[in-house]
Amino acid sequence: MHQFAPHIIVIELVRPDDAAPRIKQLTPSAATLLGYGEQELIGRPVDLIYAAESDKALWQEALADATDKNTRQSFTCEIVTKANDKIQVLISLSVLSNPTPNKTDIALLIQAKPVLSEGEDFSVESAFTESEERFRQMAEMAGEWLWEQDPEGYYSYSSAAVSQILGYSPDEVLGKHYTEFLTPQDKATQQHYATSHRPFYALLSHYRHKDGRQILTESTGLPIINAAGKLLKWRGVDRDITARMHFQDALIESEKRIRLIIESSLSAIVIMDSYGIVTDWNHPAEKIFGWTKDEAIGRRLDELIIPPRLHAAHRRGLELFLRTGSGPLLNRLIEQTAIRRDGTEFPVELSISPLKLGNAYIFSGFIHDITERKRLEHRFRQAVESAPNAIVMVNKSGTIVMVNAQTEAFFGYSRAELIGQPVEILVPKRFRNAHVGVRQAYLATPVSRPMGAGQDLYGLRKDGTEFPVEIGLSLIDSKEETLVLSTIVDITTRKATEAAIRQAQINLAIAQSEIKIAQRIQASLSPSAPIKSNHFEVTGYCLPADQVGGDYFDYFYRNEDHLDMIIADVSGHSIGPALFMVETRSAIRTQANGSGTPAETLKVLNNFLFEDLDRSDYFITLFYLQYNITNHQLSFANAGHPPPLLLSPFQSECRELDADGLILGVNKNVVFEEKTTTLSQGDLILLYTDGLTEAENADGEFFGLKRVNDILVQHALKSPQAIIEALLEQLKQFCRSESFNDDITLMIFKRH
Repeated sequence: MHQFAPHIIVIELVRPDDAAPRIKQLTPSAATLLGYGEQELIGRPVDLIYAAESDKALWQEALADATDKNTRQSFTCEIVTKANDKIQVLISLSVLSNPTPNKTDIALLIQAKPVLSEGEDFSVESAFTESEERFRQMAEMAGEWLWEQDPEGYYSYSSAAVSQILGYSPDEVLGKHYTEFLTPQDKATQQHYATSHRPFYALLSHYRHKDGRQILTESTGLPIINAAGKLLKWRGVDRDITARMHFQDALIESEKRIRLIIESSLSAIVIMDSYGIVTDWNHPAEKIFGWTKDEAIGRRLDELIIPPRLHAAHRRGLELFLRTGSGPLLNRLIEQTAIRRDGTEFPVELSISPLKLGNAYIFSGFIHDITERKRLEHRFRQAVESAPNAIVMVNKSGTIVMVNAQTEAFFGYSRAELIGQPVEILVPKRFRNAHVGVRQAYLATPVSRPMGAGQDLYGLRKDGTEFPVEIGLSLIDSKEETLVLSTIVDITTRKATEAAIRQAQINLAIAQSEIKIAQRIQASLSPSAPIKSNHFEVTGYCLPADQVGGDYFDYFYRNEDHLDMIIADVSGHSIGPALFMVETRSAIRTQANGSGTPAETLKVLNNFLFEDLDRSDYFITLFYLQYNITNHQLSFANAGHPPPLLLSPFQSECRELDADGLILGVNKNVVFEEKTTTLSQGDLILLYTDGLTEAENADGEFFGLKRVNDILVQHALKSPQAIIEALLEQLKQFCRSESFNDDITLMIFKRH
C-alpha cells in the first residue's frame, strides 16, 4: 500500500502553441509538496518544477495530446522542489474548461512515486491506493471536508469538518447518497461527473446546510481505479467558499463600473492580459483603428495597431512591461506610430497602466490619435522656420536644442555648430557671467516677458561683431523637460515688431471682449429669480471656477400642471463649455411647449447634440426632473449626472434619485430610463454638480456626500436659499478658500 495525497496544479495555455504555460491555481498540498507558499507559484511558468531539460519533451508531448484529444494523459518523471530536492512522481493531465477565448486550463494531478521494495513494480493502481488509517489521519488534521464515496455515490467516510461546513455530524452523513445534500440545480451536474469516472477540480457545488442555508463549496474529486479500469471508490475534498463568492460578487459589481467608464470614455481604451492579448476594446478604439471589438479580442495588441516593421522593437518593450511592470511604458505617455485596419499609418500617444483584479493583473492602455497635434506641431515648426526673427530654444542647463534659419542668418553660425552648445556662445564675453545668473533667475520664476527691460542688449556673431537686440522669453513645458524659447529681434526691425505687438493687443482685447460677452450670455441662461408658490419653492446658484463656467441649471413651468428642473455639467470650465450650455438650453427650451417626459426630452437632446459633441473633446452630464403640481408625482431621468438627494422630514439620511442613462454625446438613439416617485409635504431635493462633493481641502480630502447629507439634515427646515448659503459657507470653511478648481452649481426644490 502506498501514500496518496491530492496534489493538483492548474496551468493555463494562452494559445494552443503556447510553449511556456503558467501556473494559474494549485492546492495547498501541492504547494507544500514543492516547498513553496501557495501564492509564490501563481503566475510563474510551470517549467520551474522541471527537474531536467530532458523532461521538457515529455511534458510538451503530454500537453499536446491532452489538448488535441481532450483526454487524460499520464507519465512519470522527476520534479524539483524549492530546495532543489528531486521527487519521482506520476503526473496525470486533464483538460478543464476555460470561458476565455484562446485559453485552455489543464489540471495536473501529481502523485508522489513511493519507494519500492526489491522486485516491487510501480503502477497506476498502486499509486491511487491508500491505507485507510493514513488517509483518515490526514483527513482529521485538515480543516477542509475530506470524504470517501463508494462507486454508487454513498458516503463511506467523512471527516469532522463536515459539521463546520454543513452542520451535520460525520455519523449523520455516512451511508447517505451525496445527492441528498445537494441543491436541485447541482444534482445533474454532479451525476455527470460521477458517471464519467474522470477527476474534477474546483467544481462549484451548492449544498443545503442542516439549518436550510445554501453553502457554496469548491469541490475536488479523484476516482480510485484499479489496473483493470474498475472504479473502486471516490475520494474528494470540499472547501467552503461562500464568503469568497460574496467578495467576487462585489468584484463583479466593480468590474461593471469599470465597464461603464470604459464604454463612456471619449478616449480609446484597450484592456489586455499579461501576454499582451486584448480582452476589451471600447467604441473609440473601434473608430480610431477600424477593428470591431469582437475582431480585436483575443489578438495581440501589437498585431492590431503597430506597423509590421516595428513589431520586434515594440514587442520587446511591451513584454518587458507586461511581465515585470517596469520599463519605458510605465505610467508614461509615449508617442508611437500606429496603423489602421486599412493600412494607413498615423501618430498616437500611448500609456499603459496595471490594474489589479483579484489576485491577477490586467493592463489598461489609453490611446489618443495625435494626428491633429502633430499637424499643429508641424505648422509651429514651419512658423518658427519662416519667422522674421531669430528663435533659439534652450533647456534648463542653458544648452541650445533648436534654432531656426533666421538664427543662422543673424549670428553667422550653421545649425550644426549651434546645437549642443551653451547659449552664452551668442552673448558678448563681457556679459556672459551675468547672463548665466539671469537665466537661472528666470527659471526660478518663469513667466513670458522681455529680457533686460530698460537695458541695452547685444548679440555676438561668429565673426566677433556685436549688434543690438531685443529678446523675449517664453517657457515651454514638454513631457520630457522644461525648455525656454528666446525670440531675438534685431532693433532694425522694431517697426515690424511694434506692429505685431499692436496686433497682439488687439487680439487680446477681442478675446477679453468675447469673454465678457460669454459671461453675459451665461448669466442670462440661469433663472433670474426663485419660483415660489403656496405648495413649493425652487431656487439655484452657480459658482464658476473660471471667468466662464461649464455648469447650468434651469427651472420653468412646462404648463400649468408641470414644473421642469434641469442641472447639467459640461466637461471643463471656460468659453467652450459655456457655448455648449447655450446650445443645450436652447434645445431644452425648444421642447418646453410640448408634452415630453424627462426620458423623451433627454433622447431628443442627445440626438440633437450628438454630432457637435462627437467632433469635440467635450461631454455633458445632465439630470432632468418633472414635477406634477396636481398629484405631487416626480418623474426623472439621468444622463450620467451625480444623482440628486431626496430628504424627507425628520429623516437622518438622504435617498439618491437615480436612473440608468449614458452621458450625452456618446451614442445616438440612447434609451434613457425614467423613474417616478411621489413627494410628501416637507420633502427636500438637492441637485448638484460634482464640483461640490469633489472639492478638496489642503490635505487632499474630498468634501464628500456624507458632509452634504449632514448639512441638509441640520438645515432641512430652512428655506432653499438658506440651505444653499449654509452649504457654500461650510464648503468654504472646509476648503479654506473662496474659489474652487471646478464649477459648483446647486439647486434646491422643497415641497411645503
